[in-house]
Amino acid sequence: MEAGLPYARSTFECQRTWVDNKDLEDPDLEVRKNTRNFLSSLSPGDAPGKLKQAAGVIRNHWGVENKNHYKKDTCQWVEDDHRHRRVNAAQNLALTRNALLAIIPFDEKKNLSSWLDTYQSYPARALKLLQQARPI
Repeated sequence: MEAGLPYARSTFECQRTWVDNKDLEDPDLEVRKNTRNFLSSLSPGDAPGKLKQAAGVIRNHWGVENKNHYKKDTCQWVEDDHRHRRVNAAQNLALTRNALLAIIPFDEKKNLSSWLDTYQSYPARALKLLQQARPI
């Protein structure tokens, strides 16, 4: 198959199966499945020996998205529900949210919504957090 990309030599098909956490109590638990295809610069002859490496690359690619997207979409921000008419507004809000995620001290005892409530109730703490933040 021709992809029209000069370095595309092979494809990988990745099948994913998952269950939504919110559905765990549901007696009719729905298992969801998804298939994604990825282009690779590996030649088809090299691909079978490198499948494990390719699987790791694919998994790591989504690891960053999964860690941050869940935090941004399950709290008060509900980022996926926003529709901005101006591209700059959406980009600036995304940058601000990412910066806040980088400096808020997360732990298992307190989720993002709790931290946001705390900083809203105690603005002095929020300012102190911003003043003490160091670039990464």
